[in-house]
Amino acid sequence: MNNKEPKNKKKSGEKKKTVVIIVVVAVVLLAGVAVAGLKSLSRGMQEAMEQMAVQDEAIYEVKKQDVRQEITTSGTTIGIEKDAYTSPVTARIQNICVEPGQTVKKGDVLLTYDAAELGDNLEKVRLQAKSEQAAGNESYEMADEAAGKVSGAKKKIKELEKDIKKLKEEVESLNDQIVEQEDKLSEAEKDNAKEEAAAATPTEEGTTRAPKLTDTKPIVQKIRSLNKDLAKKQEKLADKQADLAEQEGIVSANKDVKVSESTKAQMDAAKQLSDMSVDEAKESYEEAEAGIVALTDGIVESVEVIEGAYANETQTVMTIIHSDSIGVEFSVAKDDLGYISPEQKARVVVGSNEYDGAVDYISRVAVSDAVMVQNSTAAVIKGRIRIANPDDGIFVGVPAKVYIFVGESKETLAVPYEALNTDVDGDFVLALDEDNRIVRRDVKLGLYSDSYYEVTEGLKEGDKVITKVTADMKPGELYQGSGAVDMSAE
Repeated sequence: MNNKEPKNKKKSGEKKKTVVIIVVVAVVLLAGVAVAGLKSLSRGMQEAMEQMAVQDEAIYEVKKQDVRQEITTSGTTIGIEKDAYTSPVTARIQNICVEPGQTVKKGDVLLTYDAAELGDNLEKVRLQAKSEQAAGNESYEMADEAAGKVSGAKKKIKELEKDIKKLKEEVESLNDQIVEQEDKLSEAEKDNAKEEAAAATPTEEGTTRAPKLTDTKPIVQKIRSLNKDLAKKQEKLADKQADLAEQEGIVSANKDVKVSESTKAQMDAAKQLSDMSVDEAKESYEEAEAGIVALTDGIVESVEVIEGAYANETQTVMTIIHSDSIGVEFSVAKDDLGYISPEQKARVVVGSNEYDGAVDYISRVAVSDAVMVQNSTAAVIKGRIRIANPDDGIFVGVPAKVYIFVGESKETLAVPYEALNTDVDGDFVLALDEDNRIVRRDVKLGLYSDSYYEVTEGLKEGDKVITKVTADMKPGELYQGSGAVDMSAE
């Protein structure tokens, strides 16, 4: 019996051990199931969060797009190039054919004169000139003819003396060249003689060599050519000297004519004055008959005279803007000066029409704008845009919207304005990582449009950024959507 009791105890202990093992295995299995369930729940929550982030209007997925930066301002349409039309005559205005604001074409008649008075004056001046000319011609015809001969001969003498001096210099130059060439020929012939003698002298071996002679033919030909030129110049010089003697004879034959230079000057002056009076009267009459016509297509800006009144010569009667020279005068704040330069592309909107253009003027002096900023007048810079192809739809003096092109980036990463934040460390956005937690991303910015900023560094395509940032959002927190965060997260 003693031997059996231990066996029974052993069997009883084995049963207890088996029960414990089964319990432990069951606990482990239950724990595994619980962990798996938690992991599955976590993945489900994460997927739900990610899906919520995709659908959340406060989340923007970074993608590539075109960003075009423009400076937007307002202005007023103006005429750039203008013509001030002045009256060419002093006469009574008969008709004014245009009014301010009217468009005109090149060649259109703008204003007409009553030319009757100017026509009568022209006839009077002509008769007076004929009378004065007849009296002077009868008294001084012969003296004038003689004086004219002397004057003409003296003028020719001056020209001939100038020509003769030049020919003499050329003859002297040719002679010098001939002497130079003859000296050169003599020198070459001497050298050839020495060379022939040296070549004919036997060497120590008793041999001789062919002489190396300088070719003198070019020099001889040059001397002949110079001599021909010399002969021609000398012949021409003789002809000029003969002409000079002839003109000196004319002066000598007419120098004793009894007429003074002062009398001749008075006759000439009287004739010139008469001719000028006739020409001026004729010109005034013709200009009055023609009236004033438009020099180019344009818009009448102002009319300074009225019908029936007299317009004085050189008086401004009207101003016309060139229709192909229309622009927009605009103002920009000093902060935008760095973005604007001459010839920069721009577009303007006038009414419902849009036009291309370019900046053609920027003032170097700031002016005070009428708009008050913080109880003080803002200083602005005036500029002007020249419209490239103005049409009949443009009115001068009306408001215009101005867009000055700064730059454009094609297919670049960009984020909405609302996503951008700035602190002492610079520009940054709040983004979401793969676990849907908030992270700070410092960014570098490029161009900007009305709605987006170009991001040159700090983000990549597909990143999700928060556009509605609230004060309670902190990096590391789990994003809950619509501005809510899990404050219990790490």
